Amino acid sequence: MKKLLPIFVLFGFQMGHAQFFKKYFFYEGEIGGITSFFVKDADGDTKVVTVGGLSFRGGLGIHNEDNSLSLGLNSGIEGNFKHDTGILPVYINSRVMLGDDTNKVILAFGYGRSFQMGPENLHGYLRKYTIGFANITDRNNMQTFFIEANNHGFNFPDDGLAAKTLNFGYTYTFL
Repeated sequence: MKKLLPIFVLFGFQMGHAQFFKKYFFYEGEIGGITSFFVKDADGDTKVVTVGGLSFRGGLGIHNEDNSLSLGLNSGIEGNFKHDTGILPVYINSRVMLGDDTNKVILAFGYGRSFQMGPENLHGYLRKYTIGFANITDRNNMQTFFIEANNHGFNFPDDGLAAKTLNFGYTYTFL
């Protein structure tokens, strides 16, 4: 697979800059906060909701002419503070965007693989469900605030809990 990676990168670069796809091509960056529930702090007090980590992701893909459907390939890193681990998700993300030319409600589903960074070498099938509110900017780009639920398909090695997260975040998409 490592030998094929440069071919996929070059193919993706060529597809993104091909004249046919240029009008319908997008790339995006995303930052999110991973929430943790019922966490005990150093004083022994239980906090109902805290920030349990950060996620940074990016992707590229294609969309239709009126920006109501899109399909993209995304990847990134999620750092989970509660479990002292990192997760590398790689997934295909499909979106349906409902609304007018300036404001949209986004429903998205992602499916792919998740890899835990660490000596345990854990991995699983990622399933990601997102709902968001998007605003088309003056430059015809899209900024989105979202909430998403992720199931990474494996258990955290420190306590055996399922690697499921609830994220809140912001995405900026260059259309």
